[in-house]
Amino acid sequence: MRVLLLGSALAAPANAFAQDTGTAGGTEQVLPEVVAEGGQDGGAYLMGTGADAGTTRITAGEIRARAAGSGDANQLLKALPTVQFSRDEGLATRENIQDIRPADLSISGGRYYENLITIDGIDANARVDITGTSRTSNALAAYELAGATAQSIWVDTNLVGEVTLRDSNVSAEYGRFTGGALDIKTRAPKREWGASANVSYTSDALTHYRVSPASRAALADDEMPARPSFEKWRYGVSLDVPVNPNIGLLLAYNRSTANVVYTRGAAYGATTFGQSSTSDNFMAKMEADLTGDLTLSGQFVYSPYRSEAASANGVANEVVSRGGGITSQLRLAHSGASDWSLSANLTHSDTGRDASPFNYSVPSWSTNGSVCSNTNCTIGGFGDIDQTQDVYNLNGRWSRPIGPGTLAMGFDYQHIEAMRSRPVDGGAYSRGTSQSATAAIVCADGNSLTCVTGEYALTQFALYSAYRAEVALDSVAGWAEYSARLGAFSLRGGLRYDYESFLGDHNFAPRLSASYALPWDGWSVTLGANRYYGRSMLAYALREQYPASATYLRTGTSSGGLTTYADTDWYLSSMSYSTSYSGSKTKTPYSDELSATLSARILGGNLRVKGIYREGKDEFVRAAGERETITLPNGKTSTVTRFVVTNTGFSSYRGASVEWTRRFGKHDFAINTNFSKTKSSNDNYLDAIDSELFDDTPVLFQGNVTTLAELSALNQRDDMAAPLIINATWTARWRDERLTTNVNLRYRSGFDQIEDTGESQTVDGTAYDVYDYIHYPKAIDVNLNAQFEVIRSAMGVLTAETRIANLLDRIPSPNSVATTQPYQFGRSFWVGLNYRF
Repeated sequence: MRVLLLGSALAAPANAFAQDTGTAGGTEQVLPEVVAEGGQDGGAYLMGTGADAGTTRITAGEIRARAAGSGDANQLLKALPTVQFSRDEGLATRENIQDIRPADLSISGGRYYENLITIDGIDANARVDITGTSRTSNALAAYELAGATAQSIWVDTNLVGEVTLRDSNVSAEYGRFTGGALDIKTRAPKREWGASANVSYTSDALTHYRVSPASRAALADDEMPARPSFEKWRYGVSLDVPVNPNIGLLLAYNRSTANVVYTRGAAYGATTFGQSSTSDNFMAKMEADLTGDLTLSGQFVYSPYRSEAASANGVANEVVSRGGGITSQLRLAHSGASDWSLSANLTHSDTGRDASPFNYSVPSWSTNGSVCSNTNCTIGGFGDIDQTQDVYNLNGRWSRPIGPGTLAMGFDYQHIEAMRSRPVDGGAYSRGTSQSATAAIVCADGNSLTCVTGEYALTQFALYSAYRAEVALDSVAGWAEYSARLGAFSLRGGLRYDYESFLGDHNFAPRLSASYALPWDGWSVTLGANRYYGRSMLAYALREQYPASATYLRTGTSSGGLTTYADTDWYLSSMSYSTSYSGSKTKTPYSDELSATLSARILGGNLRVKGIYREGKDEFVRAAGERETITLPNGKTSTVTRFVVTNTGFSSYRGASVEWTRRFGKHDFAINTNFSKTKSSNDNYLDAIDSELFDDTPVLFQGNVTTLAELSALNQRDDMAAPLIINATWTARWRDERLTTNVNLRYRSGFDQIEDTGESQTVDGTAYDVYDYIHYPKAIDVNLNAQFEVIRSAMGVLTAETRIANLLDRIPSPNSVATTQPYQFGRSFWVGLNYRF
């Protein structure tokens, strides 16, 4: 019924067109007289020139026109050439559908966790471990994983006023990244009364699912799994309050929800159950003009995230993960002969989880194991994890014209506290033994899930001990740069200093750029040479404080035809240790960049041609440290490897992009393309690349025997690294700007990766796995947004909206061979209503 109501609202634009014939004898226009705010404020996007040639801004009007139905601000960057998204985005797994966090990004070849992401200048990056949060599998059920992602805090696009991306030639003001710098600005409070309300909806009823040819070929018609069933809602309200002529206040609330139906495995009855995710944004923002040149602003954002997960092959195993958190800021800014600002902010993120503490693998024939038809049934989870990150920040900026140019300088101080704990012991019991005709089982401590008299006893126990790991660091940065124009030349020279107490490095990053104005109006060329230092990830430092993982065994005591099992029988069998950090003497990863940009006015629009060359060095990877032999309490010995983190990782990026934007009246166009090649030694900081850890088993490649390590050097990064990207976007405003449409296209080229073919071949009596080039086909994604102002009057504007993803109904991942969850997103709709006053 709710879908029908929203669908009826969206039919209103068509009815309005039909009634407004504009001919003699035709019916009168049914819409009220127009009184509304304008929508054009910056074109498809604004390209920086000169020293800012690597900067791009997307302004409010385009954000409203082009925003995805999900409300994810990161999706706006799909119009830009140097930003890459995961090729698995189109997979319609239930976990993907339920995940309503922001998309991961690769900017100018950086890994998804190597960007600087800020919201109103507030650092929104996670320093805790983010490698275990898969978007395509139910990884949250694993024993030591929590819910953190690369972006710890986010806001809905309804609250966003501007998005700025810096992908190259970045000012010394910005640091702690080796990818790109993304700043998302929330909208400012108005100095007059205003209000808004919005609601939008999508579901499986508004989604056409597609299946790749390979997946369909692997499944018979009667084996095709049920299509995912889901509902998603977005709604929000905002209120602008003019406290007085000099003070404006904005209060806003937005919520996104996803409800997905899952099916338990066949062995567990194939029953359906629901799981949900919820993302909230509460925002209060104030701006006050203290004097004509002094402004005080403050804001508070609370953005909790909650998501449920449960393995389909088990019972009593629900995991509730948390995300998001709190940001607050107070900022004083002055403008005049000297411009300066001073701000203090606090960010708190909570990315823990709640789960039952113990996991049991119980024989299915037993009383406790009657929940499934497998040999053993899985019951329970892997325990609670608490994980928080607190960032206290103070920064300042000052600039003043001096001589032929402007001197700018600033400082940034952060105190970061990260905590991860397992509040109580947890563990996993397994390896059940049953009584025989000659030996009956007796449980000395009474019946439980680990032992039932006359039935079974579990004889292996993996202990996950309670712990509390804490790390704190201080980060200090200072920067200065001078920009001057000397005739046709513009120069900017800067230096940034960063120090983090955790790594103890004193890092100096020079930032240099020079521009020359060509004889033609609007034409210039810019060259840049810059170094960017990353930041320390605290995942290793937290991990090394985890207690050793211990495995215990027990055997019963047999006497008189009885085998008795007691809790006192457990003995330590083996131990393993987490990765160490402190003894590895690591350095801060960095990236050296050379860039060249041509900016021009051509064909009535703006052209930008840009080349980016980057080399990433000293990047974090895992490596084998000392091997140690320990003696266990039972007298046996066990050899363990203590892993460490090293700086032997590396990456490289070569990119060339061409962009052109133009406005024709009420039409904004942008088209761009990017050719790139991205290589990296590892996908994330927990990967290993040395021969001791990397599987260097000999394999066969194109008739020659080689190793996987050698083959990996030939491959481009396998995700977020398409060699060719083409984007186009067209925003148009029709019929007195009552109808706004946006069409955007993104083309990702096909590419070849060396992978296992699944075949084997014998050479000189030795069998080898055969590796060869596997082709990944191209992908084309076309989206359409349409917004029609059904009512436009002095009382406000009521707009009906539809946002259509994958308009051409193409298969997003043609090479997918998935069979358990084979569906992909074809054409899908978000429908909604928006009211603004």
